[in-house]
This record gives sequence, C-alpha cells and structure tokens, in this order.
Amino acid sequence: MKRKQSRSVRMTAAVLGGLLLVALLLAGCGEGEVENLPEATPTASPEPSSLTDLERYHYTATLSLKGSKPDGSPNEVSVTTEGDYEKPDRHSFTYTTQLPGAATRQSAVVIGEQMWFRNGDDPWTLAMPDDPQAERLLSVTFSPINPGFLGGEEFRQARDSVQRLPGILEFVNELRAYHYIVGPEGMEYFQDFLVTEPVTLDLQDQRWDVWLAQDGAWPVRIQTTGTVRNDIPILQQLDFKAPTEWTLRIDISRPNDPALTVQAPA
Repeated sequence: MKRKQSRSVRMTAAVLGGLLLVALLLAGCGEGEVENLPEATPTASPEPSSLTDLERYHYTATLSLKGSKPDGSPNEVSVTTEGDYEKPDRHSFTYTTQLPGAATRQSAVVIGEQMWFRNGDDPWTLAMPDDPQAERLLSVTFSPINPGFLGGEEFRQARDSVQRLPGILEFVNELRAYHYIVGPEGMEYFQDFLVTEPVTLDLQDQRWDVWLAQDGAWPVRIQTTGTVRNDIPILQQLDFKAPTEWTLRIDISRPNDPALTVQAPA
C-alpha cells in the first residue's frame, strides 16, 4: 500500500512547485524584458535553435531559498525537478522537496498517454487519467512535459536579446557555451509574482546568468539570484521572514546522447 503524504507536506510541495514555476517564468520567459536589456556588441554564434531541435537530453531545475524564520532561527528549503526527455513523448523525472530535517520525493515516467507514478521508493503504479497525486505532480514540476519549458516566443525573444550582450566562451556541462551576464536592467519585469494575489516585490542584488551552446545557442545553463526584501504570502507560507535569498539554476546536459533512453518502469 502506498504511503500517504501529510497534508502539510503536500501543501508545501505545491507552494514550492508553484514558486519554482513562477520564478522560472520570471527568470527567462517574462513578457517585456526585451526592451530592458542594454545594447551591446553582438557575439558571433551560429543561427539560434532551441531545445525542441534536440532528440533527447537530461535536465535539472532547482530553486533554493535561504533566510530565517520569524523567530530568528535559520531556514532553508529547495525544490528540484530532475529528469530525461526523449522525443517525441517520453519523459522520466523526479520531483524533490527538501525541508529542514526532511525531504519528500515523487517520480513519474510518461510515455505517450501512459503515466507511472510513485512516492519515494514505493513500487511504481500505473496512474489513472484523473489520479489526484499524478495531476498534482504534473502541475508543480518543471519539465518538457509542460508547455513553455525553456521555449516559446517569449523565451526566444529573451534569448535573442541576451545574445546582444558580450559573451565569454566557457566549458559548462561538458559543452562549450557562451556565458552572458544580465544585471538589474534586465530584471525589471518581476511583476505579478502571484497570479491569484498580486504583490509588490522589493527585489535587490539581482543577477541573471545565461549560458547558450556555442553550436545551436540553446540554453545549457540558466542561473538567477536575488534577495526578496519584503514579506510576501508565498514565502510566509514557507515560514520565511524577510530578507530571503533565492537561487534558481537550470542545467541541460547530455544533448542527443544515444545512451539516454526513457523506458517504462520494470
């Protein structure tokens, strides 16, 4: 029999998942960032492409929050989605929520219209179309199974704008990629942090780093950091007292690696 997560753990996972998705959108797919990026000397690179041109790849997306609780004690939480994608419709990923002194892990394999699901190390089960746990996992995880995974018109515009900045060729995730640094000028689109409860964010120390593949200009790594200086509901739910430092990092690796395959669980 599958172990049931407590209501508080499920709510925390949902809050963290929602925060991750929002942060990911704000960190690279937000509408309006094109006008805010400064002009710079273009860096030579091939014609841009996207992740959709890759047959398969591995990915990791982690949002980390660090600060203190209202009582002054330290607080640190993180949420991570790590998985593999194989064209056209094969997905395998694990969603991990790390809380002080505890962690939860959920995994899924999706092949076409079928989905297998499990909590922690429990046995795999074939999920029904209306399985609430499976639906919840799909709603909070950040993976190519969801629309807008480092793609779409907004992301393309952001990427094209980033390429107007000077780039430094580096070796990242075993690939050669151009490293671009975006300062506060490119972060002014942090608005509507919560869809259902808009708030005003007091953001400081913002930085956005992007690594685009030398061959193809698809995202190899995206990292954004900053500090939230005011108490907002979504962070209060996680027992944080401002200021709260956050780091979002997305890594793409093993592009078109023939050894990377997604199979149904045994």
